[in-house]
Amino acid sequence: MADPTPEERRTNRKIVLDALKSETGSSGGDLAAARVDAYRADPVGASSDEYFYVGALRLVRFYVDPDKPNASERRGLWQKIRSTMGKPTSPVPTDFDGTTPVRTLQMLAEQRP
Repeated sequence: MADPTPEERRTNRKIVLDALKSETGSSGGDLAAARVDAYRADPVGASSDEYFYVGALRLVRFYVDPDKPNASERRGLWQKIRSTMGKPTSPVPTDFDGTTPVRTLQMLAEQRP
């Protein structure tokens, strides 16, 4: 399996952010929302600073409850990300929770067969 191109990585990060928005209704909280929404609108044209900024956001920023996402929410988020990336259904990784950064969730989705 070939590594994603830089443009594919940017698009995949948008897919993760879109899935989080769809699942939670949030764009990462008041401070991050404008930057997240701008990135989602043009991931390929966004600056490297914005790419790294949105990638560093932790999932807890998108969920109101610090104990989220729970198992059911992780499953829904994972399947939405995988299907949008055009990847087959796969077991939900056990190594992501609210402290996981967006970039890690993206990497897990890209690397799983």
